Amino acid sequence: MRKRVYKFTSAQHAISNLENKRLKLSTIEDLNDPFDLCPLDTTDPAVSEAANALTSHFRKTTAILCFSRNWDNLLLWSHYGASHTGICLGFDISEADPGTNYDTDVLYQPNLLQILRPEDLPDVADRFMRTKHERWSYEQEVRMFVGLDDPPDAKELNWFEFGPLLVLKEVIIGAQCHPTVSKKVEEAVKPYGDAVKCRWAGMRQDAFLLVKQDHPPHWHATVG
Repeated sequence: MRKRVYKFTSAQHAISNLENKRLKLSTIEDLNDPFDLCPLDTTDPAVSEAANALTSHFRKTTAILCFSRNWDNLLLWSHYGASHTGICLGFDISEADPGTNYDTDVLYQPNLLQILRPEDLPDVADRFMRTKHERWSYEQEVRMFVGLDDPPDAKELNWFEFGPLLVLKEVIIGAQCHPTVSKKVEEAVKPYGDAVKCRWAGMRQDAFLLVKQDHPPHWHATVG
C-alpha cells in the first residue's frame, strides 16, 4: 500500500532535489519547534535525565524527513514554500513496511505527555517521537525516521535518495512562482518522463482555495 505525501520547499532547493534525485535529511537541530522530540513533562529530574538520554541517542543515530498529507494548505505554502514562490513535491511512500518507521503520522494534543517513572519512558517512546502541540495540527505532518548509516557529505549534510521507499510522482509549482523560475523547474522534471506529473497551484476565483492546473497562471503571460 502506498500513500501520497507532500514536501514544500523553495524553487532553488526543489530544482537541486530533482536534478540529484534526493532530499536532505533533517536533524533535531533543523526542527522549528523546541518541544520536538521532547513533548514530555520533565519536572521530575529523573524523568528529565531519561528523556535527555533518549533525545541524545536519537540525535546520534536517526534523521527525519517531514512531509504533509496535504498539498493545498495556504499556510504551508507560505511557511515552507517560500511564500507561494516555491515548489511542492508529491511522493508515494509505503504505508506498511515491517521493521521500519518510514510512515509515521504526527499526533497533536493540548498537553505534554506524562509518565510516573523513567522506566515508563520506553512505553511512550513511539509517541515521544511524534507528538506535537495541537496548534501545529494545520501541518498534518507525516514523518519518515531514517537511520544515519552513512557519513555526511563534505557540507555535513545527509541525504535520502529517491527510490522504492520514496517515489516522486508529482511536482506542483507555487501560485506566485516567477515564470523564469517555473521554466527551470519544468526542465528539471523532463528527465522523469511520464512518471512525474508537473502542475501549477491555481487560485480559485470563488473561494480561498488552491487547485491543480495543467497550465501556468494567466499573469505569466504579462511578465517579460
